[in-house]
Amino acid sequence: MKKKLSKDPLGVFRELGILVESRWRTQNYDDALFPEIAANALAEVSPAARVDAWNIVDAFTSEYALPAQQDIEGSFGNPPITLFSGNRFYIDVYFWLDGTTAKHQHAFAGAFQVLLGSSLHSHYTFADEQRINPQFSIGRLKLNEVQLLSVGDIKQIIPGRSYIHSLFHLDRPSATITVRTTGLPNFQPQFSYLPPGIAFDPFFKESGLIKKRQIANLLLGMQHGEADEMIANILSSSDLHTDFMVLEVVYQNLQSGLQKFLGISHNADRFEKLLALVRRKHGPLVDSFMAAFTENDRINDLVRRRNYVHSAEHRFFFALLMNVTGRQRILDLVRQRFPDQKPEETIVDWVDELAQTKKFASNEPNALGIEEFGDEHLMVFEALVKNQTLLQAQKEMRSIFIGMNPEEADSRTSSLYETLRNAEIFKPLFAQD
Repeated sequence: MKKKLSKDPLGVFRELGILVESRWRTQNYDDALFPEIAANALAEVSPAARVDAWNIVDAFTSEYALPAQQDIEGSFGNPPITLFSGNRFYIDVYFWLDGTTAKHQHAFAGAFQVLLGSSLHSHYTFADEQRINPQFSIGRLKLNEVQLLSVGDIKQIIPGRSYIHSLFHLDRPSATITVRTTGLPNFQPQFSYLPPGIAFDPFFKESGLIKKRQIANLLLGMQHGEADEMIANILSSSDLHTDFMVLEVVYQNLQSGLQKFLGISHNADRFEKLLALVRRKHGPLVDSFMAAFTENDRINDLVRRRNYVHSAEHRFFFALLMNVTGRQRILDLVRQRFPDQKPEETIVDWVDELAQTKKFASNEPNALGIEEFGDEHLMVFEALVKNQTLLQAQKEMRSIFIGMNPEEADSRTSSLYETLRNAEIFKPLFAQD
């Protein structure tokens, strides 16, 4: 049923803002109560049922007296638009053209409602193993829950580490309405997270750290003959936090999947020598660096592949591989999104279609990046998705490919079983639930 649009969409947000203000004031502006107040007000006023995104844009561009805008540069959203500005909180609508995979916490309280599109909403916890300084920690990031959000759904935003989340927008464009406080000093800094276990403050600005990263990028970008020696000097005289940030730049220049994809020469040995230098200084804590770099590389590779496919179902599959870990979790989300289909068969169909998506990039065989992906691959992949053992897969191979020598069939199945189970692109699907 088509929703009845308000003739005064900005008036809807004034109504929402006044309701939040009156209720929060009676609670003496207690920030701990704000998420519930904001969520309840969103549910009662329900702007997602009364306005649409373009209704807002049209009204906003037609108004002369606009609310004070909070994020003028558009650092969060494509773009962010402030719809109501109160004394201690404001209401924004955030438009998104592409999904975001950033895992983060907030230094403000509030609630949001999906206005347009749908999203994968993931919730995490982080356990500190080593606090390095106020802006940098090493620990363990754990995925607790993943939900599919659609238009009208509401979520509270709890400030601090108890609410680490990511919101990956499945549709292009998407939009969310957010009712939020201004910054809360007690919940600074506002950490971002790199799996499997790096927490850092992305807003931390320290001139020495920033310039060292920029110098490393310059030396490697121009292929300076003494780049490695000069970067080694930087790393030798720096703290662990700075070493991580500099090594991240080095990894991107020398060893990332993007370099391989673009055909740019890279040298893993050069990176390993610099990493070993930092490991000698700081010990096994540095092992978490490489894990973070490779996981970020895997995500970036999936983002790149996702940008080359146009089917909404294929883009959804890539979004799952970017954001969700565990076969059962992924199957449950596919079932939720496509309730009339068997999730295992749906995933197998998607992989078959992606394997036949040729020439999406000049130097790769297909959208999966797996050479000579054929019927045998697909049969073994289906066995893995259905959680069959190797013996079951071998029996299936012998029964389907009857012209193949049984020993050859078993050997081929065993090889493909390991190859596909350990393929980077399918890593989240076959990870331990």
